[in-house]
This record gives sequence, C-alpha cells and structure tokens, in this order.
Amino acid sequence: MGARSEARLFATGTLLIVTLLGFGLSKLLERRTRTWPKTRATIHSAKMETMELDAKTDVVVPCFAFSYVAVGENHSGRFSLSTDGQEEGESMARKMIERTIEIQYDPKRPSAWYIPEKKIEGYEVEQKMFPRRSLYPKD
Repeated sequence: MGARSEARLFATGTLLIVTLLGFGLSKLLERRTRTWPKTRATIHSAKMETMELDAKTDVVVPCFAFSYVAVGENHSGRFSLSTDGQEEGESMARKMIERTIEIQYDPKRPSAWYIPEKKIEGYEVEQKMFPRRSLYPKD
C-alpha cells in the first residue's frame, strides 16, 4: 500500500472515529438531561441568519432568541431550525414570535438549557447542546 493510500485510509478512519465520538457524546448528553427540570421558554425574536454548513456551503436559517425563568432567575438562549429554504424559514420566523416552547435546564447550572423536542413543526431543532450540529446560531 502506498503512502497516499495509507494517508487516505488514516483520514477516513479518523473521520469515522470523530463522528462516532460526537454521536456517542450527544447520546450521553441527551441521557443526562432526562432528569433536568422542565420549564416554559418564550421566543422573543427571530431573524434569518447565514450559517456555514461546510467550507463550500452556506445556508440561511431562522434563528430564535428565547428567555425562561429557572430557580427564580431569568436566563436566555438561542436555537435555529433547519428549514427547506429561505421562504419557509421566514414563514417560521414570523410564526414563532411569542410562542412558548418546553425546555429543560441543568439544576446545578440553570443557564445551561436543552430543547427536548427534536423537531418543531417538522423542522429539525439545532441547539448548542450537541457538538455534531453545525447550524447552531452564534451567541
């Protein structure tokens, strides 16, 4: 086997390991949140933002800012939805303002939150909790 083939094999193996570790970590984090308290969060704003999907591809997705009360204190967060284009994203952005969603928060660190719903109105929720996600809006 030549040096080029070995390098390609090594790169493929490394990518597979990183992917599996990311998936395993996300499952571990998801399992940990099962015991977190639940509360309602209110979405206050929404706007379309450009996210880098990969080095060659940018996508425009609706990003939402929300707030919630945990342990008597106000907290906030952001998430996005993977819509099927700008028109659908803009429609979702308009629909979600003032909507409430259920979130869970870490009782030891109430500013850490998780949205247990995988999808909202059929669109995948992108949130900070999972490192494999690439469309999480910047804080």
